Amino acid sequence: MKDGVLSLHLELIPSTWYPEQQSGKGFPVFAFAEKGKAPQIPGPFVRVQQGTKVNAEVHNTLTTAMFIRGFPTPEPVPVAPGGTARIQFVASTPGTFYYSARSCKMSIRDIGMLDLVADLPMGQGPFDVESQLEGGFVVDPPGTVAEDRIFMITTWLSGVITPPLHEAIAINGRSWPYTERLSYRTGDSARWRLINASISDHAMHLHGFHFQVNSVGDQDRDHPYTADQPVHAVTQRMEPGTTASILWVPSRAGRWLFHCHMTGHMVPNSFVLLGHMDSTMPSHSMPTDSAGMMGMILGITVTPGIARTASPPSTQKVRQLKLFVRETPATESSLVRMGYVIQEGDAKQQPAQAIAQPLPVPGAPLILTRGEPTEITVVNELKNPTSVHWHGIELESYYDGVPNYGGNSPQMTPAIPPGGSFVARMTPTRAGTFIYHPHWHDVGQLTNGLYGPIIVLEPGQKFDPEVDKVFIVGRQFSEEIPASVIVLNGTAQPDQMALKSGTKYRLRFINIATNDADVELSLLGSNGQPIEWRSLAKDGWELPAAQATTRPAFQPITVGETYDFELQPESAGELTLQVRARFSKHTITQVIRVK
Repeated sequence: MKDGVLSLHLELIPSTWYPEQQSGKGFPVFAFAEKGKAPQIPGPFVRVQQGTKVNAEVHNTLTTAMFIRGFPTPEPVPVAPGGTARIQFVASTPGTFYYSARSCKMSIRDIGMLDLVADLPMGQGPFDVESQLEGGFVVDPPGTVAEDRIFMITTWLSGVITPPLHEAIAINGRSWPYTERLSYRTGDSARWRLINASISDHAMHLHGFHFQVNSVGDQDRDHPYTADQPVHAVTQRMEPGTTASILWVPSRAGRWLFHCHMTGHMVPNSFVLLGHMDSTMPSHSMPTDSAGMMGMILGITVTPGIARTASPPSTQKVRQLKLFVRETPATESSLVRMGYVIQEGDAKQQPAQAIAQPLPVPGAPLILTRGEPTEITVVNELKNPTSVHWHGIELESYYDGVPNYGGNSPQMTPAIPPGGSFVARMTPTRAGTFIYHPHWHDVGQLTNGLYGPIIVLEPGQKFDPEVDKVFIVGRQFSEEIPASVIVLNGTAQPDQMALKSGTKYRLRFINIATNDADVELSLLGSNGQPIEWRSLAKDGWELPAAQATTRPAFQPITVGETYDFELQPESAGELTLQVRARFSKHTITQVIRVK
């Protein structure tokens, strides 16, 4: 930097990427480097004040012609093999951006939105060797003090053109358990900028806390929300090539996770992952808190900050529930099925073995009350270990449901062994729609039926299924189809639903499918066009008046999100609820007759 002008000298060079550790498995890739310095993955981070003039030179040492994107130029800038691209601009717009280099002119966002990325010509796309060619670029308003962190998501792919598909996913160049471990104190402000520079959709989920989304954008633009617009969430849907800035305040000590909720991006040996990429490393040398996970995960430790006056213990009676985790074995004509069974009250009056046969999928709604202390004893009747994560509920880390990771040292959340049990304690702090599901990262447990809705009501309210309708999207293996398909409330062919005109209904939508399960919800009238409904809540956070608006009944929803809407049909007729998976194009429809 000299006289308000930043001179930026970058090179494109061949490199080797080690997403776990330097002695682990490496992938040949192209990378950015400052001129004369070692390559960096992600590329060198560029941060300037608004109004800064930038003189950038990008020298291409590769044998492939490339296009540079992300700096404010009208078109991608070509750079020939052995050539140098010179780019001059003024950083006039504040926000979160990123620069990249590819052998094709299309942006990551454009490629990621293709129906089939395999339609790209061979070698023209952000795959394998070109997958790590991006770096963060942030423009700050004048006088701003940088107090945030930048987290860039990248993906390495092979088998896009010729299967099988393999995928390695990283945050700031590393995969769990080798990602950076973050530390905060209670009361801190955690300000993050998220950049999805991969061609995959991601569902970024924070355990234990809601966060505020202050802006969203992509490689070329940033859209800050006004004071009445910010979204509060526990899961942020991030399409390929998009960005988001978020703020959250850790209020409880413990160990927490931030991760992509698509199971293929966080589970060892998933059908799209390589498994632990360092296949020569003995398992006993893995970090002890790997918790059966890998991929797009950050670990967060929150320690006590300034001492505060502790709240007096509640004198309310503790509500007692039991949650049985059960399975029915496979037969010649059916696959194994799993399910949750809820028991409340005296076991002598309601024996567990007499409850819910056959097993319900999804599990019955777990109805809780805001501010009511509750103990849920999880009883594992499976043949394998399990756990239950109370997705979106604000509770102590030990009860959050992440085995071998959650809790406070030396106390660590255990997995629940076959025949074992675990008592989870919570006092819900807000009314809304949440989820319970395993966090023992076994895709089989989710696709065989282990998930259900949590509905937290205000004190004095009663749950009325006649006007409170729950729709939960999952994935399930089918006897007819040798692969998992999306299902709605446990079936691919839901029965008709009857509603009454003039009656107000609360519609609660949940997506707890596994991988690549971004879906689009539409409630269509007789003309095939969306009718109108009113937005009520996102991820259990009741919307303020400025956001609780009436709008067309269409909503994208990714894995780990919940949305609530109010619907009041005005006249008799037929409506169609349509659930469409973006990638597979699989569509489920449910007919709703209004009388």
